Amino acid sequence: MTSAPVPSPFLRSWWLDSVTARPAAHLLVMSDGRLIGGVPFARDRVLGISRYRFAGEGVLCPDHLDALALPGHEDEVVDALHAWFVAPGQRIVEVDGLGEDSLLARALARSPQPLDVAPWQALPADGTDFLAARSSNFRRSVRKAERRLDEAGVRHRRVDPAGLAEALAAFRLLQGDRDGRGPLLDQLPVLERALAVGLPLGEARIDVLETPVAVVAVCVAFVVEGRLSLYQVARSLEHEYRSAATVLLHRVIADAVADGCVEVDMLRGDEGYKSSFADERRQLHRLRAGHGVLARGVVATRALVVSAIRRVRRIPGEAGAWRRRTPS
Repeated sequence: MTSAPVPSPFLRSWWLDSVTARPAAHLLVMSDGRLIGGVPFARDRVLGISRYRFAGEGVLCPDHLDALALPGHEDEVVDALHAWFVAPGQRIVEVDGLGEDSLLARALARSPQPLDVAPWQALPADGTDFLAARSSNFRRSVRKAERRLDEAGVRHRRVDPAGLAEALAAFRLLQGDRDGRGPLLDQLPVLERALAVGLPLGEARIDVLETPVAVVAVCVAFVVEGRLSLYQVARSLEHEYRSAATVLLHRVIADAVADGCVEVDMLRGDEGYKSSFADERRQLHRLRAGHGVLARGVVATRALVVSAIRRVRRIPGEAGAWRRRTPS
């Protein structure tokens, strides 16, 4: 029921039902008894004011979020959501990962702020090598790594639903020593709950590279309406398994081409390795809106605090850059 230009796995009912921790507050728009749109919100409170965020937002970083609308009913949905937002009372809406040309931004009459980019690439027709359109250096690097790993006895396997728990245990082990991965690992039970539903539907997939005795790389991805979304990848840090993540991502993409997918989305973040796989970029946004004097004050104050924190965090890097520019 979506007219979104970028169909998102994070707006599918199986994902939303699995990851909503706070009390759900889905806004549904009806017309003559027919569901024509809505927003999958979860609600909590900030200083006593109701705050609405997308279900599952936070550590799990869902992307390409927006209100949903039955094609041809976008204006009705926008008008209904606007009426809800400006109704008497205090309310806050906070969304990270909002997609481009957002219905929700129109409904709230707010301009979202740039948050991050999501690299993506159109996929070739079935039977065409995805690597053929990538750089010659990248092609050689992938082929060389594939041969080396094949010779070391490393094999690619797509995980079936029965192997979900084992695959995520390997994912946890591979991520366990990485800085900053604790919050994600804490959310693995929630992710496992979602994947347990998505895998049998064919809208989630897990792939591994493994030897006879150990898993050396794990990829978690989604496939929705012909779009492959690469969500998480973990790899061994052992030198003999270097480039395992790159090889695994290539094989997952090659499978998607064979399955008729039309696009690969690398999701949020402009990490350097993504440019080897994707040339295009979509902008993701952050939206903060408050209705009512107190709600607007809370939104403004929180924005000032966040801005101040970011400036403080930049000081060491800016000071170091100044020292490097100043002759000793």
